[in-house]
Amino acid sequence: MNKIRLEKLIYKNYLKTSVFSILFIELALLIIYFTVNNKIVDISIQSLLSDIEKSVYSTIKNSIKDTEQKFNHVEDLSYILQNEHQNYFKYSMKLDDFDNRYFRYANNGVFYKYKDTGGASLFVSNKENVNKNLKDEIARTEVFDTTLKTLVNRNNLIVAAYYNSHRNYTRYYPFLKDIYKVFPADLKVSNYNFYYEANKKNNPEKKAVWTDVYLDPAGQGWMLSVVVPIYKNDFLEGVSGIDITVKSIIKNILESEIPYNASSILLDKHGNIIGITKNSEDILNLKDSSDYKYIKDEKIGKTIYKRDSFNILNHQDEKIKELFNKVINEDNYSKEVYLNGKKYLLFSEKIKKTSWFVISLIDEDNITSEVRSLESYYKKLGYTIIATIIIFYLAFFVFLHFRAKKFVRKINFPLLKIIEMTKNIGDKKSAEKLQECGVYEIDLLSDNFNKMVDKLEEKNKELIQSEYKVAFNEKLALTDSLTKVYNRRFLDEFSNKYSSEISLSKEGLALFVVDIDNFKNINDTYGHDRGDEVITTLVSIIKTVIRKNDFIVRLGGDEFLILLPSSNLKNCKKVATKLIESINERNEILEPFEISFTISIGTANYEKDDVGIEDTIKRADKQLYKAKSQGKNCIT
Repeated sequence: MNKIRLEKLIYKNYLKTSVFSILFIELALLIIYFTVNNKIVDISIQSLLSDIEKSVYSTIKNSIKDTEQKFNHVEDLSYILQNEHQNYFKYSMKLDDFDNRYFRYANNGVFYKYKDTGGASLFVSNKENVNKNLKDEIARTEVFDTTLKTLVNRNNLIVAAYYNSHRNYTRYYPFLKDIYKVFPADLKVSNYNFYYEANKKNNPEKKAVWTDVYLDPAGQGWMLSVVVPIYKNDFLEGVSGIDITVKSIIKNILESEIPYNASSILLDKHGNIIGITKNSEDILNLKDSSDYKYIKDEKIGKTIYKRDSFNILNHQDEKIKELFNKVINEDNYSKEVYLNGKKYLLFSEKIKKTSWFVISLIDEDNITSEVRSLESYYKKLGYTIIATIIIFYLAFFVFLHFRAKKFVRKINFPLLKIIEMTKNIGDKKSAEKLQECGVYEIDLLSDNFNKMVDKLEEKNKELIQSEYKVAFNEKLALTDSLTKVYNRRFLDEFSNKYSSEISLSKEGLALFVVDIDNFKNINDTYGHDRGDEVITTLVSIIKTVIRKNDFIVRLGGDEFLILLPSSNLKNCKKVATKLIESINERNEILEPFEISFTISIGTANYEKDDVGIEDTIKRADKQLYKAKSQGKNCIT
């Protein structure tokens, strides 16, 4: 058998073990570093995209909900006009005689009101015979002015209100100076959509009608109107209407604060462009036609529809035509799309009252730029670490060579003495004290050996304490640091341990998922520290409504899972209801410094077909989304 000198053996193994062990650890750490870094970036991007979808849909839906409410309110006001004006014709009242002081003929033959008395302006076509009968009707319809004026002055969305008679005169508020220059002199009201769309042929139900977008003859640009027919018995006396400019609607919808610099476009159900933001024009290679420039002294003698301008379904790019054709065939639509070589998130929502579609495009680069910047920084940091490690190892190898030589010389000489001193220890009935030999290392070893026996009992106690610390640290690993409740790792252990037991048990398991409503707004408004206070407050309230043997698990962020062993869905909903009531009661007695919040809850119970608890949680998540869609602050 070949033998090797101890000095050489120690030297070789010392160097090999030191270098390769450290090198292996460093390589493993580098691999872990880059792998985890890439994983964190991917998870961050997916999480951001998920948050974006919720945030954008929430913003768009809130804006559209507000717009729908305003449209409904305007429609209600139109019925007020209808009732008032029809009652006027049904119960004709004798009022003051016609006052010629405020009326006169223009050079083009139009009879009009030239003086502003605080009410509506009046225009009578030069094709009409302004006889005593017509003048009497004009005088009597002055009573309309108060309501017309009130509607326009008290509602920011309304720009005009009017009554158009079958006798080709119009009563229009606000007052238009020189109104005879605004409309064609030979005005025929039945030529305009805001009249004929309300007649008996097009509107047999005699209800309020919303027009398509058209060019306003009164110079207000693109306009949307709600009109109501005014009947006397079964005869159409005229049409009353309320005007809303497209510009005000665009401002309310497209210019709402959608996150991440979103680009927006407003389409009607036929694909006609109602309005579009500047950055959307660049993305889709379009030009906006939202602002109409009137030619000097231009008269609009018939209805000009907005749909006569650009239709996106006629776009030269087939992919864009196909994409927007899908959008307008669904009430809401979301998808990742590629336009001009860039990736966008597309969201759409339908305004039911007008059958318009609000479409938002978000450049994914705007969402992920900060994450990508952080990824680049960490990669550069990783490369710097690699370069530093290479330089370090070159210097370390030189140092280690000399250190190994010195170490071998120091340990080889006293080793023989240690062998001699310890050779007969096993033959003695009782342990003897090792004596000093004059070598520091060996003397230190001897002294430690002597102390070892004395400290054995003490070390046993320390071992017990160490085991206790290990158990304590394991508990910490299962606990959320902020709320001190269980974390997702505990849920995995719970699922592995209890899934089989629950499926065999008749007592069952129920659970519910809790999510704080609009939590992102709380963080954005008050800051993350106050957001953490809301989370800990929620946990405190949960503890007051559940049993001692129930479990609270923080799934992440503002989402919690409540596990109710030996319970069913009925009892689960009772507990969830009590939780929401407790939070609402707390909101009613808030201190000035406290933040109000609400929650939504999805419930479920463990079923025999569930493979594991995750299946039950998925059902509860679906119920949670349903609760969110039903207005939040509720249970499903």
